[in-house]
Amino acid sequence: MKKIVLPQIVAVGIYNSQIAIKNRTISKNRKTTMFELELPIGDGGMSYIDDESHPINENTVICAKPGQIRHTRLPFKCYYIHMIVTEGDLGDILTALPNYIDLSYTDRIKEIFTSLCEHYNTGIANDDILLQSLILKLIYILSENSASVIKSTQKSNNQKTIERTLEYINNNLSADLTLERLASAANFNAIYFHKLFKASTGKTLHEYVEEQRIKKSISLLISTNMTLAQIAYECGFSSQSYFSYAFKKKKGTTPREYTKRIQLKYENVK
Repeated sequence: MKKIVLPQIVAVGIYNSQIAIKNRTISKNRKTTMFELELPIGDGGMSYIDDESHPINENTVICAKPGQIRHTRLPFKCYYIHMIVTEGDLGDILTALPNYIDLSYTDRIKEIFTSLCEHYNTGIANDDILLQSLILKLIYILSENSASVIKSTQKSNNQKTIERTLEYINNNLSADLTLERLASAANFNAIYFHKLFKASTGKTLHEYVEEQRIKKSISLLISTNMTLAQIAYECGFSSQSYFSYAFKKKKGTTPREYTKRIQLKYENVK
């Protein structure tokens, strides 16, 4: 663990574009030289940081880092704190924050920003200590919130990966659907992919693939004149004998007997 180096506070306050920049609809591009944390007051225009953009609203904290290019489509009013951190864990944490952090609630964040404005540059020694504690609290809350957002995003992305995998399986049942091949296609190692797949579907990859192959074989049995060997090949079974074995294990009867039952049901109804 690195040491905690307290930030050098450059400015704290409230910014209002309607006062600072009159008769303009967009601010100029500028390169940031320090960390800039901002909480919008009211909804407004659009914030741009490098190639990323985000609507300005009260539920989003803007986190710009040194070296980024930013501008804003006005109007824009916000609480802000600009600070310099050159080393230590604090700098790493600030650098890792997303440019925009959407919050489920902003009351605690707003209280911190208003307290920062109230106690900034008062000349009272104890207020300097309070400022640093408020900044550390703010960074902690933002870091924890962004970590949960990232985790949620990863979960969502993982689910999309599994959904794409399921779609591929269902459209390519005759292919070689091994764990290693599908994990590689998903850019995961086999062990992690297997755990993710089972957590998402409730089945192992082998169980799911075989289940889908049996379903497809049933459709072919009752709707085509294909031989068992042809159906086995079309559904991705290694052989006709294994197809019959897997089918009986799953349905309690052989493919031929299953087909006869379906025909008898139709004839009895007729």
